[in-house]
Amino acid sequence: MKVKKEKDYYLTDKSQSMKKSALYLAIAIVIGIFSACSNSGNEKSLEGAEVIESYANGNPRIERDYKMIDGKRLAVYEREYYADNKILKEGPLDSNESRDGLWKSYRQDGMLWSEGEYKNGVRQGKTITYHPTGNIYYEGRFNKGQKSGVWKFYKENGEFDYNMDMDNKAKGKITIGE
Repeated sequence: MKVKKEKDYYLTDKSQSMKKSALYLAIAIVIGIFSACSNSGNEKSLEGAEVIESYANGNPRIERDYKMIDGKRLAVYEREYYADNKILKEGPLDSNESRDGLWKSYRQDGMLWSEGEYKNGVRQGKTITYHPTGNIYYEGRFNKGQKSGVWKFYKENGEFDYNMDMDNKAKGKITIGE
């Protein structure tokens, strides 16, 4: 009888071990299935960067960053690229996915080309454009998408060149020197 009890004990211990192994395997399979379904590669992530448009060579042309805001998936930032994948321009977007805030444009060599402010997709506020040397080429302001006020122009070496009053441009109002 003693042998029989040991044998029963061995069978009971072995069957419990097999049940635990089967349970762990089932849990791992369920986790694997949920993980694969949640990000199958065909679905868009609710937050993060997403390529909107690509070049024929496969490089991104336009990429947007998305965030969940008040239960809605909104594009909050956009980057546009040259075909060789170097950044062309970038800046923030408003809740209507229009340019809003400071946008920057770059030359193909990576140097800053220009920077300007937008409000609801329209140029509004300060703008600066640079010479290839990095010195300011001109600076001015936009008002509701129209050039406004006095714009200052500079030579490639950084020296002031002339002012142009954009409100009186038709009258040819240009002043040389400051």
